[in-house]
Amino acid sequence: MAAQAQDRSVLARKAEAGRPEPGAPPMTAERAISQALSRTAGELFDLPLAVQAIRERRMTLADLPELLEDLSLLALIEGPEEALGLLALPPATLATLIEVQMTGRVGPAVAPPRRPTRVDAAMAAAFVDAFLEGVEEGFMGMEEQVWAGGYRYASHLDDPRPLGLLLEDLGYRVWQLDLLLGPPPGRPAGLLWAVPAQGR
Repeated sequence: MAAQAQDRSVLARKAEAGRPEPGAPPMTAERAISQALSRTAGELFDLPLAVQAIRERRMTLADLPELLEDLSLLALIEGPEEALGLLALPPATLATLIEVQMTGRVGPAVAPPRRPTRVDAAMAAAFVDAFLEGVEEGFMGMEEQVWAGGYRYASHLDDPRPLGLLLEDLGYRVWQLDLLLGPPPGRPAGLLWAVPAQGR
Protein backbone atom coordinates (compact mmCIF):
# COMPACT_ATOMS: atom_id res chain seq x y z
CA MET A 1 0.00 0.00 0.00
CA ALA A 2 2.81 2.37 0.90
CA ALA A 3 4.49 1.71 -2.44
CA GLN A 4 1.26 2.39 -4.33
CA ALA A 5 0.74 5.64 -2.44
CA GLN A 6 4.31 6.65 -3.21
CA ASP A 7 3.81 5.88 -6.92
CA ARG A 8 0.66 8.03 -6.97
CA SER A 9 2.56 10.82 -5.26
CA VAL A 10 5.32 10.71 -7.88
CA LEU A 11 2.76 10.76 -10.72
CA ALA A 12 0.95 13.66 -9.12
CA ARG A 13 4.17 15.66 -8.82
CA LYS A 14 4.97 15.02 -12.49
CA ALA A 15 1.49 16.11 -13.54
CA GLU A 16 1.77 19.28 -11.47
CA ALA A 17 5.21 20.11 -12.88
CA GLY A 18 3.79 21.05 -16.26
CA ARG A 19 1.17 23.41 -14.87
CA PRO A 20 1.81 27.12 -14.27
CA GLU A 21 2.10 28.15 -10.66
CA PRO A 22 -1.10 29.56 -9.15
CA GLY A 23 -1.14 33.33 -9.54
CA ALA A 24 1.72 33.32 -12.09
CA PRO A 25 1.24 35.80 -14.94
CA PRO A 26 0.29 34.22 -18.27
CA MET A 27 3.14 33.30 -20.59
CA THR A 28 3.77 35.78 -23.38
CA ALA A 29 6.20 35.74 -26.28
CA GLU A 30 8.32 38.38 -24.54
CA ARG A 31 8.53 36.37 -21.33
CA ALA A 32 9.27 33.10 -23.15
CA ILE A 33 12.11 34.68 -25.14
CA SER A 34 13.58 36.47 -22.11
CA GLN A 35 13.44 33.35 -19.94
CA ALA A 36 15.00 31.18 -22.65
CA LEU A 37 17.87 33.61 -23.07
CA SER A 38 18.58 33.96 -19.35
CA ARG A 39 18.38 30.21 -18.80
CA THR A 40 20.68 29.50 -21.76
CA ALA A 41 23.39 31.87 -20.51
CA GLY A 42 23.13 30.51 -16.97
CA GLU A 43 23.12 26.82 -17.84
CA LEU A 44 25.83 26.93 -20.52
CA PHE A 45 28.26 29.45 -19.08
CA ASP A 46 27.09 30.29 -15.54
CA LEU A 47 26.65 33.79 -16.97
CA PRO A 48 24.10 36.12 -15.36
CA LEU A 49 21.93 37.67 -18.07
CA ALA A 50 19.21 40.27 -17.52
CA VAL A 51 16.86 41.40 -20.28
CA GLN A 52 16.44 45.17 -19.96
CA ALA A 53 14.13 45.67 -22.94
CA ILE A 54 12.58 43.56 -25.68
CA ARG A 55 10.87 44.83 -28.82
CA GLU A 56 9.16 43.14 -31.75
CA ARG A 57 8.97 44.73 -35.19
CA ARG A 58 7.75 43.64 -38.61
CA MET A 59 10.25 44.42 -41.34
CA THR A 60 11.10 43.69 -44.94
CA LEU A 61 14.36 42.04 -45.87
CA ALA A 62 15.61 45.30 -47.38
CA ASP A 63 15.21 47.12 -44.05
CA LEU A 64 16.73 44.42 -41.85
CA PRO A 65 20.44 45.38 -42.31
CA GLU A 66 19.74 48.84 -40.88
CA LEU A 67 19.29 47.27 -37.43
CA LEU A 68 22.55 45.32 -37.46
CA GLU A 69 25.41 46.70 -35.41
CA ASP A 70 28.76 46.85 -37.21
CA LEU A 71 31.00 43.79 -36.71
CA SER A 72 28.16 41.65 -35.35
CA LEU A 73 28.34 37.89 -35.71
CA LEU A 74 25.49 37.02 -38.08
CA ALA A 75 24.30 33.48 -37.43
CA LEU A 76 22.09 32.07 -40.17
CA ILE A 77 19.47 29.78 -38.68
CA GLU A 78 17.51 27.15 -40.62
CA GLY A 79 13.99 26.08 -39.81
CA PRO A 80 11.11 24.03 -41.22
CA GLU A 81 11.03 23.54 -45.01
CA GLU A 82 14.48 25.16 -45.31
CA ALA A 83 13.24 28.53 -44.06
CA LEU A 84 16.12 30.79 -43.06
CA GLY A 85 16.33 33.37 -40.33
CA LEU A 86 19.01 35.38 -38.58
CA LEU A 87 20.36 35.71 -35.07
CA ALA A 88 22.83 38.59 -34.68
CA LEU A 89 25.25 38.89 -31.76
CA PRO A 90 26.68 42.43 -31.53
CA PRO A 91 30.39 42.79 -30.65
CA ALA A 92 29.86 43.24 -26.90
CA THR A 93 27.64 40.15 -26.69
CA LEU A 94 29.98 37.97 -28.74
CA ALA A 95 33.06 39.17 -26.84
CA THR A 96 31.42 38.33 -23.52
CA LEU A 97 30.37 34.84 -24.65
CA ILE A 98 33.93 34.16 -25.86
CA GLU A 99 35.43 35.64 -22.68
CA VAL A 100 33.42 33.49 -20.28
CA GLN A 101 34.31 30.37 -22.26
CA MET A 102 38.01 31.25 -22.26
CA THR A 103 38.42 32.65 -18.74
CA GLY A 104 35.31 31.58 -16.83
CA ARG A 105 34.36 35.13 -15.87
CA VAL A 106 33.39 38.57 -17.14
CA GLY A 107 36.23 41.06 -16.80
CA PRO A 108 35.95 44.78 -16.02
CA ALA A 109 36.18 45.90 -19.67
CA VAL A 110 34.85 44.54 -22.94
CA ALA A 111 37.33 43.68 -25.68
CA PRO A 112 37.50 46.14 -28.60
CA PRO A 113 35.19 45.30 -31.53
CA ARG A 114 36.71 43.13 -34.28
CA ARG A 115 35.52 41.14 -37.25
CA PRO A 116 34.09 37.76 -36.11
CA THR A 117 35.98 34.65 -37.13
CA ARG A 118 34.96 31.04 -37.83
CA VAL A 119 36.31 30.14 -34.38
CA ASP A 120 34.03 32.77 -32.82
CA ALA A 121 31.08 31.34 -34.73
CA ALA A 122 31.88 27.80 -33.59
CA MET A 123 32.08 28.98 -29.95
CA ALA A 124 28.75 30.81 -30.26
CA ALA A 125 26.85 28.03 -32.08
CA ALA A 126 25.94 26.09 -28.92
CA PHE A 127 24.54 29.28 -27.36
CA VAL A 128 22.46 30.00 -30.46
CA ASP A 129 21.06 26.46 -30.60
CA ALA A 130 20.29 26.32 -26.87
CA PHE A 131 18.48 29.66 -27.03
CA LEU A 132 16.39 28.60 -30.03
CA GLU A 133 15.54 25.30 -28.36
CA GLY A 134 14.57 27.16 -25.19
CA VAL A 135 12.29 29.49 -27.14
CA GLU A 136 10.66 26.52 -28.82
CA GLU A 137 10.00 24.89 -25.45
CA GLY A 138 8.72 28.16 -23.99
CA PHE A 139 6.26 28.55 -26.86
CA MET A 140 4.93 24.99 -26.49
CA GLY A 141 1.17 25.11 -26.76
CA MET A 142 1.19 28.73 -27.95
CA GLU A 143 0.38 29.96 -31.46
CA GLU A 144 3.88 31.48 -31.65
CA GLN A 145 5.24 27.95 -32.07
CA VAL A 146 4.10 28.09 -35.73
CA TRP A 147 6.64 30.75 -36.72
CA ALA A 148 9.30 30.29 -34.01
CA GLY A 149 9.75 26.53 -33.74
CA GLY A 150 12.29 24.29 -35.41
CA TYR A 151 15.16 26.73 -36.02
CA ARG A 152 18.79 25.82 -35.38
CA TYR A 153 22.22 27.23 -36.22
CA ALA A 154 23.27 26.65 -39.84
CA SER A 155 26.25 28.90 -40.64
CA HIS A 156 27.54 32.42 -40.11
CA LEU A 157 28.36 35.62 -41.98
CA ASP A 158 30.80 38.33 -40.95
CA ASP A 159 29.30 40.82 -43.41
CA PRO A 160 25.59 41.65 -43.88
CA ARG A 161 25.82 42.27 -47.64
CA PRO A 162 25.00 38.66 -48.71
CA LEU A 163 21.80 38.63 -46.62
CA GLY A 164 19.78 39.94 -49.55
CA LEU A 165 20.82 36.91 -51.58
CA LEU A 166 20.55 34.27 -48.86
CA LEU A 167 17.28 35.19 -47.14
CA GLU A 168 13.89 35.16 -48.82
CA ASP A 169 12.43 38.54 -49.79
CA LEU A 170 9.43 38.52 -47.49
CA GLY A 171 8.22 39.96 -44.20
CA TYR A 172 10.14 39.17 -41.00
CA ARG A 173 9.40 39.20 -37.29
CA VAL A 174 12.38 40.96 -35.75
CA TRP A 175 13.03 40.82 -32.01
CA GLN A 176 15.58 43.22 -30.52
CA LEU A 177 16.79 42.72 -26.95
CA ASP A 178 18.83 45.01 -24.71
CA LEU A 179 20.83 42.94 -22.22
CA LEU A 180 23.07 43.20 -19.20
CA LEU A 181 25.67 40.43 -19.02
CA GLY A 182 27.63 39.35 -15.97
CA PRO A 183 27.36 40.26 -12.28
CA PRO A 184 25.75 43.61 -11.41
CA PRO A 185 25.90 46.27 -12.68
CA GLY A 186 26.33 44.13 -15.80
CA ARG A 187 27.85 44.76 -19.20
CA PRO A 188 25.49 46.38 -21.76
CA ALA A 189 24.91 44.06 -24.71
CA GLY A 190 22.20 43.06 -27.15
CA LEU A 191 20.77 40.46 -29.50
CA LEU A 192 18.67 40.50 -32.66
CA TRP A 193 16.55 37.56 -33.80
CA ALA A 194 14.65 37.57 -37.11
CA VAL A 195 12.49 34.85 -38.66
CA PRO A 196 9.92 34.85 -41.48
CA ALA A 197 6.69 36.33 -40.18
CA GLN A 198 4.56 33.50 -41.57
CA GLY A 199 5.35 30.10 -40.10
CA ARG A 200 5.78 26.88 -42.06
